[in-house]
Amino acid sequence: MDMLAFRQKTAQWLREHAEEMIADVQAFSRIRSVSRADLAAEGAPFGPECRQMLDFALARAREMGFAVEDHAGYCGSAVYGDGENCIGIVAHLDVVPEGEQWTYPPYAGTREGDFLFGRGVSDDKSAAVMGLYLMRMFRELNLPLRHGLRVMMGCSEETGMEDMEYYAQNCKQPVVSLIPDSMFPANYAQKGSIKGLFAIDPGAEIVDFHGGEVFNMVPPSATALLKGVKPFAAGEGVSLSEENGLLRVRAEGTAAHAARPEGGVSAIHRLATALLAAGVLSGQSERAMRGVAALSGDIYGERAGIAREDEDTGRSTMVCGVARVENGQIALSVDCRLSIAADVEGDSRALQAYGRSLGFEAREFSTTGPVYIPKDGPVIQAAQRAYFEITGDPAQPFTSGGGTYSRVLENAVTFGPTFPGQRPRPEGLPASHGAAHSPDEFLYIPDFLRAAEIYALAICLLDEAVSKEGV
Repeated sequence: MDMLAFRQKTAQWLREHAEEMIADVQAFSRIRSVSRADLAAEGAPFGPECRQMLDFALARAREMGFAVEDHAGYCGSAVYGDGENCIGIVAHLDVVPEGEQWTYPPYAGTREGDFLFGRGVSDDKSAAVMGLYLMRMFRELNLPLRHGLRVMMGCSEETGMEDMEYYAQNCKQPVVSLIPDSMFPANYAQKGSIKGLFAIDPGAEIVDFHGGEVFNMVPPSATALLKGVKPFAAGEGVSLSEENGLLRVRAEGTAAHAARPEGGVSAIHRLATALLAAGVLSGQSERAMRGVAALSGDIYGERAGIAREDEDTGRSTMVCGVARVENGQIALSVDCRLSIAADVEGDSRALQAYGRSLGFEAREFSTTGPVYIPKDGPVIQAAQRAYFEITGDPAQPFTSGGGTYSRVLENAVTFGPTFPGQRPRPEGLPASHGAAHSPDEFLYIPDFLRAAEIYALAICLLDEAVSKEGV
């Protein structure tokens, strides 16, 4: 392969189609597509919003001239060439709920100079759009490939990855896949996980307790509705109001991804600790808040007895992302990302035992093992070479606590599209805004286009590598 000629041709094509790509990212991001299995219907296992989003994406792929496949509403594919012997580009169309505190409308696809704002513009709808345009580019430039290309678009990555589990169980998987849902360069290992629910009686004084929207995010807001409790002096981030003879207490926090909880402030923990510090609760209500405070503040699992650390993936983490009063009990979610040094099943048992010692009942616990792809193998090395050739950055492959589709698909490397180091930021945007799962999620357009060049070269190099190695 003449690498210089390849890079020149693909870079020019991407420049010529940049505005069209950006317009499609805007169009995708204007559809609210929160995965809701509780709203499932035939052909829409994750609710009507994700069904609408998948229909829109598949229609756009048809307009581009690609064959499309609807995998029972769990996910969809657009295919170029041999769909059975193919390289996959795997993105997700579902998003986390928008939450609050946005400066820009969350579903308007707003463009300001080199930035796009909106839920999903970076996590992960731009990756789906990029995949479709990369297939167009390979077709229109008639670039030779030994394999076909398949863009796979899922609908429940944010809520458990049942979409790609369905695909893996019912369809032939690509020979190798790129998962553009993290950072550059290549991600060779991901932590294991524990997910579950704890439930506890709220007692007589807590009428309602509500916080967070999704299990995999540090909750940015939480409220409690209290009976027979007088107003008290509230601390930082906590406000009070009276309504219909009840006291509503609201706490504000800072959202962060569950894989990096140290960057957030849990509103659930802030609310529980504020109520305890005020000394306004008694009996079972006080015991319930002590349990909630203990679990939601233990971000490294130290008190739970699951703290582990290793050189590759770092420390285990734990986030309580959602709290609800359901069937007369406070249900509190837990999302743990476990060091590869952890005993996944043993830590799950220890965590459940710790919860029971606090007065909770453990429910719906599940675990996943870690992901590991050899750093010196052909897949990681091809991805690394593509990144280096475009950027000149000798950064080494890395590990993460985030859970991507690499957990459920074979031979799938998580790779980009975010660049390491200091990201360009819109002027005046609050420090806690802009990231995936945060208010004012944004996409920096020059980085998006540069990432597309890297993926184009990665596809070419993987096409060669897996043919030679028989991966």
